[in-house]
Amino acid sequence: MSEVFGYSRVSSADQNLDRQLDELRKNGIQDDHIFMDKMTGTTLDRPAFEELQKRLRKGDMVVTESLSRLSRRTDDLLHIIEDWQQKGIRYTSLKEAVDFSTSTGKLILTVMASIAEFERNIIRDRVMEGLAAARARGRYGGRPRTDSSKLSKALKLYDAGSHSVREVCEVTGISQSVLYRALQGRQNMRV
Repeated sequence: MSEVFGYSRVSSADQNLDRQLDELRKNGIQDDHIFMDKMTGTTLDRPAFEELQKRLRKGDMVVTESLSRLSRRTDDLLHIIEDWQQKGIRYTSLKEAVDFSTSTGKLILTVMASIAEFERNIIRDRVMEGLAAARARGRYGGRPRTDSSKLSKALKLYDAGSHSVREVCEVTGISQSVLYRALQGRQNMRV
């Protein structure tokens, strides 16, 4: 008996899958048949995608909200869909609404996959240009450095035992995570 599976993906953990999940559910796909990843589409080493691949059988169908959810790389996208077609697995993208098993569908797939990869590359290029521009102005990404004199004062106040962690942080202007990290580092040096 053939089954219909949904696959959704976003590039990072802080992004939300709700819009894709709503579309898949609206098209009749049950939650226990939806596979979700929160990681880049430039790799095929995605846990939920690999699990989906294991579940697929001849006659099954995979549905995504759009082509780019399946992969951001043209060659990977073409390989996946060709592999599924050889195994008798159908694929549908809701956004593009094209039958990818026809010659016209294959042509459209190639063009759309190339555009998706181009879009991803443009975004990466813009990020790299932004980082280079920031570096040229003396700004670097990452966590701001903690003032060592403030940290030293915070550790002394904490060691005195007369203030709570919250009070120590308020007085010195450092965050609790910085204080706890320093305390943990000090404890690791004693071991």
